[in-house]
Amino acid sequence: MGQESMQLITDRCWIYKNAAMPRIMVIKAPDGSIYKTVSTIEDVIEKQSPAMWFGAYAFFKATQLHGLPKDEAKELSFAVLKEWVNKPCPDFLLALFDTDNKKQQESLLWDKSMTPEDLMCWILQSGRKGGLFSQYSYDGGVPEELKGRTPIMIDATNPEKVKAIGTTDLSDAALLHMVENQKKVIAQIVDFPDGRWYCFYRTHRGLAGRESGNQGQHMHFISSSYGIERDKLVEGFKNGVCPSNGFHVHLSRYWEEAH
Repeated sequence: MGQESMQLITDRCWIYKNAAMPRIMVIKAPDGSIYKTVSTIEDVIEKQSPAMWFGAYAFFKATQLHGLPKDEAKELSFAVLKEWVNKPCPDFLLALFDTDNKKQQESLLWDKSMTPEDLMCWILQSGRKGGLFSQYSYDGGVPEELKGRTPIMIDATNPEKVKAIGTTDLSDAALLHMVENQKKVIAQIVDFPDGRWYCFYRTHRGLAGRESGNQGQHMHFISSSYGIERDKLVEGFKNGVCPSNGFHVHLSRYWEEAH
């Protein structure tokens, strides 16, 4: 078991200190029903221990969404965290940590496919090497007349057969229009003590399979090896501006895991 796992076992409270909390989202469906979900998109997560953030998220979800007592929630979140920090991570993702060469990084990612689970495992594994986790997002919002009517997620890879998770009364054409015009960005970065950083970011259109290229649903990769300053990159993400030279990586099973 890794050093970070041992630290968690000897001091379980460590994972709940000073961690950014996610938000409870209360969603009203068109039929009037109301349900709650936990958002993983905090406004800012700034250079935190990956395990501490993940543990705090699991704890928050257990208490706020499922209503568990704090002691029971701590035990559950610790068990979930322990399981995740020991999950296998694809070798090509782990190999990114061993190179600061742009061409080598892109070669590792070329023609590869990854899942949301792989991304989370990669973030947690970075903590074993001293990595810190950050997340930034931008949400352009939806028009006032569509609030409360939009689904949680839209897959428009095939514009002839638009899929939606969550209740909606919008037509396929309206959903497709929203994907094409609504701007959302989520960027996740791991930083290392020597100044290296690695970033996967995704856009609303990329997740819906509506960006250029033949990858379908995909994310983008960029790192300190690309010659862009981290501060400028982050400022862009916060304002909905993405770099033009990010490397596309196919995202598989996104629909299944989200559903």
